[in-house]
Amino acid sequence: MGALAVGMQGLLLSGMHLALMVLMAPVCARFIQWCRQRMTGVAGPPALLSRWRMIARAWSCPGMRAASGARVTALAPWGALVMALVAVLLVPSFSLGMAGEEGSDLLTGVVLLFGAGGVLCLVGLASGQGREGRMAAMLLVGMMLLVPALVVAVAVPEMATPGSTVAGLVRFMRMAQDSAGIRGPLALAGGAFILVGVDRVAAGSGRAFDGMTDNLAGPDRAVMLFVRDLVALAWITLGGDLLWPDAIVIPDAAGSPHLFVAMLVAIALWGARTLGLCGVVACLRTFVMASGQVARLRAGLALLCGCLAIVLLFAGREFG
Repeated sequence: MGALAVGMQGLLLSGMHLALMVLMAPVCARFIQWCRQRMTGVAGPPALLSRWRMIARAWSCPGMRAASGARVTALAPWGALVMALVAVLLVPSFSLGMAGEEGSDLLTGVVLLFGAGGVLCLVGLASGQGREGRMAAMLLVGMMLLVPALVVAVAVPEMATPGSTVAGLVRFMRMAQDSAGIRGPLALAGGAFILVGVDRVAAGSGRAFDGMTDNLAGPDRAVMLFVRDLVALAWITLGGDLLWPDAIVIPDAAGSPHLFVAMLVAIALWGARTLGLCGVVACLRTFVMASGQVARLRAGLALLCGCLAIVLLFAGREFG
């Protein structure tokens, strides 16, 4: 296959990946919320498009910003959107071979996802209002508690594999067949990434988020609602790549005639994997993190997963 055909295929796969993530982010957020409602005994239909309708209603409302810090409030949602979209392009979902795959650095993607959540909090801090500022500060403190766990989780793939890109990591895991004993540690690192993304918003409880954005309406608020769902789905996808890399298709460089069918199967596998992980997120949020100390529990469990991954990694190298 020529270089031009490879480039066109990469652009096509990138477009399909981005469209899939954008369309499914609010749907997955609603699915998590519905699973939690079912687990707590609240009956009702899934209404998977209700999150999209909520975003559309927010977009159609007249724009409103707090007078204090209006410039920051105007830029923060859109800046977070750009960061989230770039991060999503660095995290493969159903296929490798996307355009710019060699630049899919794991650390860069994690920093962008984490930073997008922090940028959203600037809206509450810049509003100049006590209640909004308190909510934003609370969310920021919860994020800071996750930093040690995030550092450990990023260090595990860096120590386990020779490459630092997400695509290279998946390729290595597909070829290694766990001969080096890396599947277990990387699965634990993937679990840590999912725990980082399991916040109140991802689990369908956004009261702190709503309180932080009380003085914001219109397209800016709609963008913030969408970004929080997109960031949560990106964390879940990143964790899923480490937990089950075999579900990701590696396109044949020679141009297989069955590539389209393979892509459809891969998208179906990605959907099944994502819905399964959304169910796990709902279980964690309902049964494990049902108390008010969600941030501390998330940080503790994520750090525990990262530390166990390092222990298993070095134990496998010593005794394997």
